[in-house]
Amino acid sequence: MKKILIPTDFSVPAENAARYAVKLAKVLKADVLICNAFKVPAETPMAAQVAWPLMDYTTLKEEVSGDLDVMVKKLADSSCDAEGTDYCPQIDYESDAGTVCEVVTSLVKSRKIDLVVMGMSGAGGLTQFILGSNSKEMIEKAEFPVLLIPYAASFKKINKIVFATNLSKEDMEPLQLLVRLAGALEAEVVVAHITSKDASEEEKLQQKIDAFIDEISAQINYPKIKYEYVWNIDVNNGLDWITEQSGIDMVAMVHHHHSLLGKVFKGSHTQKLSRHTEIPLLVFPQNEHVIYL
Repeated sequence: MKKILIPTDFSVPAENAARYAVKLAKVLKADVLICNAFKVPAETPMAAQVAWPLMDYTTLKEEVSGDLDVMVKKLADSSCDAEGTDYCPQIDYESDAGTVCEVVTSLVKSRKIDLVVMGMSGAGGLTQFILGSNSKEMIEKAEFPVLLIPYAASFKKINKIVFATNLSKEDMEPLQLLVRLAGALEAEVVVAHITSKDASEEEKLQQKIDAFIDEISAQINYPKIKYEYVWNIDVNNGLDWITEQSGIDMVAMVHHHHSLLGKVFKGSHTQKLSRHTEIPLLVFPQNEHVIYL
């Protein structure tokens, strides 16, 4: 992994995500790019009807750049030890006009970003991202992995990552990418299938499980990977069960529309989950033409 992108709106949760990302970058020996998306007032609805001086693009960009410069210096001061024995990430910043989704997507392509790390609220649910309503749109449209950092999360060594899967063939490529990340972190990967059906009573389900495990064995050569069957009468409760287990440092999922993560984004379960978890959530897109740099 070479570069991590951190969108920020300068809020406390967003700064917490930035601190997490910088510490992760040190471990991965990656560099960091912080970005802010701003809107030019003259381009926003109702702007002409409001009686205040309208700032132009250049003025706004200079103002945001000043705030980003302060943030970068603060993060840089804490990113390296005095002896210089650890990797010291290079931290840069960018800003541009547009929505969060537009600015982030553009930077991912132009700056060859491997991972986007952003903050999420502790009480508003996974759909209530700190960066505003456009963040949900980014998850829906993103062609790159996004790591969501809960407000209460603090960085610690990542020893165990759970990959929640519905056994879809489309999950295999994201799993391979996750294993590459896990390898750099020297972390264990647990492939967890959550279902309300008892595999012992469902022959077709057991066949699907066996086929998925065989595919993992054929395509992934990683000594620290194992499969775990999670039976729960309710899929959402099964995800709760995973996050409540001790020793789990990250949960990873593929954003299948109309599937597990789709339900998580829409259901009341999201509010419950985000209130009590301190575990970062890594979301892989479902898109066929995913950017994995």
